Amino acid sequence: MLTIKAPAKINWFLEVKGKRPDGFHEVETVMQSIGLFDEITVENADELALTCNIDLGDPRQNLVFRAAEILRREYAAGHGARISLNKQIPHGAGLGGGSSDAANALVALNRLWGLGLDNDVLREIASRVGSDCPFFIEGGTAVCTGRGEIVSQMPDIAGIDLVVLYPNAVCPTAPVYRELSGDLTHDVTSCYLFHDLQDSPGAGDVAPLVMNRLQEPALRVSARMRDAWNRTAQERDVFVQFVSGSGSSVVFLLPNQRSGDRLAQSLRARQLGQVFVVKTLPRGAVWG
Repeated sequence: MLTIKAPAKINWFLEVKGKRPDGFHEVETVMQSIGLFDEITVENADELALTCNIDLGDPRQNLVFRAAEILRREYAAGHGARISLNKQIPHGAGLGGGSSDAANALVALNRLWGLGLDNDVLREIASRVGSDCPFFIEGGTAVCTGRGEIVSQMPDIAGIDLVVLYPNAVCPTAPVYRELSGDLTHDVTSCYLFHDLQDSPGAGDVAPLVMNRLQEPALRVSARMRDAWNRTAQERDVFVQFVSGSGSSVVFLLPNQRSGDRLAQSLRARQLGQVFVVKTLPRGAVWG
């Protein structure tokens, strides 16, 4: 039996470059894993089975099951596993919980079954499950391009303090992209300045580089997120406030954990949603 922690992510930077012939959008994003986790336990069994602490609907349609099925079919015939998923990352929050679960299930099963597959192989499998999945094979800090599936690891931006506010409302991705598509004439920007960051950058170094092209359309689409955003626009000690991915989480970049704890207490007192005080993580799987 093995247990792995599957981290959430935020996007430091997200640019949409246009629509692709395959119907997806071409993106350039800097993704960052953070210390908010789901937990996955795997153990050998005759067949594949998935259980969860919340209702997943049909388990066979879940990204974790789909990833495990591909891995078994192509590299581990005759193997099976019982996979237990303990969800803590909110769904539809722009935090990548489902993608992280699928990717880290691959990491865990690769180890459980003794397959010895390298990360490039695991990323290729993950790319067939979801656009964000390949990033989570290693996590840390990475530039992701294409649909998001082409991953280039960067030096870690680790140990930075964040508060994440999930306003208890799902923000579906498709309507956000539709809202953006009415104005795809923007000047495209690049994340190249992230490559100029010094080693072990601090919050003040990262803050000026934060940008999310989906932020404004997401705020227009989700009234609940827009209300949370407006009610937290002037918080103390915050370097920058931004939306992660296509929403609905609002992220606050802070100078230290003390400031984060103080902000979290205030947000909880106002009952604005689920609040998480986290730090950014270095690359690498996190085992229980």
